[in-house]
Amino acid sequence: MSLPGISAVQQTKSRVLVVDDISKNLQVVGTMLRNEGYQVMPATSGAQALERAQAQPPDLILLDLMMPEMDGLEVCRRLKADPATRQIPIIFLTASNEMEHLVKGFEAGAVDYITKPFNAPELLARVRTHLELKLARERLREMNDEKNEFMGIAAHDLRNPLSAIKGYSEMMIEDAQALQHRELEENGRRVLETAVRMAEMVQNLLDANRIERGEMQLHLAPMDLAAAVAAVLETQRPRAVAKQQALHWQNEAGPVPVLADASVLTQVVENLVSNAIKYSPPGKTIFVQLNRFAETARCEVRDEGPGLSAEDQKKLFGKFARLSAKPTGGENSTGLGLSIVKKMVEAMNGKVWCESEPGHGAKFIVEFATT
Repeated sequence: MSLPGISAVQQTKSRVLVVDDISKNLQVVGTMLRNEGYQVMPATSGAQALERAQAQPPDLILLDLMMPEMDGLEVCRRLKADPATRQIPIIFLTASNEMEHLVKGFEAGAVDYITKPFNAPELLARVRTHLELKLARERLREMNDEKNEFMGIAAHDLRNPLSAIKGYSEMMIEDAQALQHRELEENGRRVLETAVRMAEMVQNLLDANRIERGEMQLHLAPMDLAAAVAAVLETQRPRAVAKQQALHWQNEAGPVPVLADASVLTQVVENLVSNAIKYSPPGKTIFVQLNRFAETARCEVRDEGPGLSAEDQKKLFGKFARLSAKPTGGENSTGLGLSIVKKMVEAMNGKVWCESEPGHGAKFIVEFATT
């Protein structure tokens, strides 16, 4: 392992719970492990194993597959169902004639198996490997948490300066207009556009960080999808007009009640419409249509841009996706927007997908259950 903070073997700090209803097996395995410096927690039944694992979670569990009263499969299922013990790797101890049960063991959450009679080098190698893997996973989780915390702090601290830059650039534009100083006005607009793009990037980073940390709080309530889409189109229309584009809104269903979070749903639709404007050439039309079915409602956003290749569609909703299709007006793209959209839609029990062919534009569809 090359991750920082992980040594090749950390036996003296590792507790191994050994579960077997046969005392001789416990003695043999326990002796092997103690000789290598591991701390051994013996258990002679499934019930005792659960009790000891919950009282003092071990780093690894060697679990006999076939035991009376409660077999290893049931013990494994219960351990994996408990958040306190879910992450502990489990290796099954099994006789060669019990191999047909191993598939169920892996389905229950086991990571490996060792056959009886025990071969000391094999057993110790597997124990060492899975302990190192556990340490690696824990370190990766710590590093990911640290990364998310840093991103959240950095993005949050950038918002206030960017707001100030936007405010001052707007004042600069107003003063330049009053003085009829076109060069100063143009420079002010460039500063404003850059600040707006950066603010959008910061917001995307904050949203991604909030989702990854499980901090996105949703307040699902009945709301009118049609009204939400219409409101978004009004806010996005100036951007379309600036690129000589038309927004065509079609809704023959009237009010469409869905269960969603109002602010999050607005953000989803804004992202899809904004992307359509961003990737459509000047002079084209963006079509937004609402359809209602027996139990669902769909909002479709279709553009007349270059469309998406099959390769692009595979990574479309991935984080920091870089696509071959590029914005047509020099707009910025972080590659985060659609991954955030997907997570937000799914958090509201909805679905989102794309239908596209190269040269024939792209259609993004978001679907929610009606109330």
